[in-house]
Amino acid sequence: MGVIYRVHCEKCGVEFEHQAGVGFVYACVGCGDVSDERAPFFCPACNQRYNPQDKDFIYKLKDVILWD
Repeated sequence: MGVIYRVHCEKCGVEFEHQAGVGFVYACVGCGDVSDERAPFFCPACNQRYNPQDKDFIYKLKDVILWD
């Protein structure tokens, strides 16, 4: 089970996906980061940091997909 964040980078404008595990550690297929749904991740083009724990994170997302 996991979550896929679709993000439109506020800094460089690139759209990318980041996959994370829900409740366990999971390696993102796109960037290779090993994380859970609370861990920060970075834009692959400009390294802008995105932290799901930030209050305004939800406003930076284009889409969120939960998968089993």
